[in-house]
Amino acid sequence: MARRTGLPVAVALGLLAARGVRAEIVDEIVAKVNDEIVTKSDLDSEEQATLEEIYRRFSGSELDAQVKNAKTQLLRNVIDRKVLLQKAPRLFDAQKMQDYFLQSFKEQQNIQSDKELEKMLASEGMTLADWKKKLLEFFAPQQVIRAEVVDRVAVSEKDARAYYDAHQDAYTVPAEATIREIVIRATGGDRDAKRTLAEDLRARAADPSADFAAIASESSDAGTKTNGGLLGTVKKGDLSAPLEAAAFSIPVGEVSPVIEADYGFHIIKVDARTDSYVKPFDSVKSEVQTKLENEEIQKQTKLYLKKLWSETTIWISPKYASRLSPEDPIQ
Repeated sequence: MARRTGLPVAVALGLLAARGVRAEIVDEIVAKVNDEIVTKSDLDSEEQATLEEIYRRFSGSELDAQVKNAKTQLLRNVIDRKVLLQKAPRLFDAQKMQDYFLQSFKEQQNIQSDKELEKMLASEGMTLADWKKKLLEFFAPQQVIRAEVVDRVAVSEKDARAYYDAHQDAYTVPAEATIREIVIRATGGDRDAKRTLAEDLRARAADPSADFAAIASESSDAGTKTNGGLLGTVKKGDLSAPLEAAAFSIPVGEVSPVIEADYGFHIIKVDARTDSYVKPFDSVKSEVQTKLENEEIQKQTKLYLKKLWSETTIWISPKYASRLSPEDPIQ
């Protein structure tokens, strides 16, 4: 659950234009939350606005997954917001909230007056009163969650330390080696001759006065020859087992023996290497606390919404009952 409440004007206007001010027409009732109804138009508008935002932010397979999840959660999310909106007046002064949200919006968007805002809203077919109502509908549920859940969650340093100690792998920086290579390809019947060539090159490159990069540029069959044989910085798991063993065992600045492979022969030089290490707790304490706080907020939000649902009279049309997603399990 986000801790900030900001609404870019393009997103806000698009969102509220999509959700709009419902015309006074007969509409199919999807659900009732106490004495408030949710209509098919409400649901359709919610879906349109939600999908527009998803298509703006995601692509590919992630887009497909987000769309599927959004459609599954749509009705539950609409009812959640209604329940939270009904809770808001019991916690806050609604008029003061409207005024605060309106003033914050004007400041964010550098709008100097209500008249200027009214002109902008008119282009979207909305009045200032409509906009104030929609700002309340959009932000009040967030404020309820913030007051009733977010502001009550805190993770102590002791708990953060316990999590850190139990999840050392997550805060381990793997060993890295920066290496150069000379590759001699041998795929035909000249393997013995190529092996001899590789041994000769290795002997040259191992001389302390030799320029490995120059030898690689001159003699290597790999594309890295154009960069002095520089393969770059690698981690364990990036290379084949024989190359990795050499990259993480021979002293920095030295040259490996000739390493035989199916495609030919490899010689590497280690330019630099850093050992694996665990980040100190103090350097990741804030990260750990934020992670644990977010997890706890998600858990407590589910519990809070479950409680509000139990205190609310909710009716869902049998026609739409299948669109109410099962309640997420509380971890």
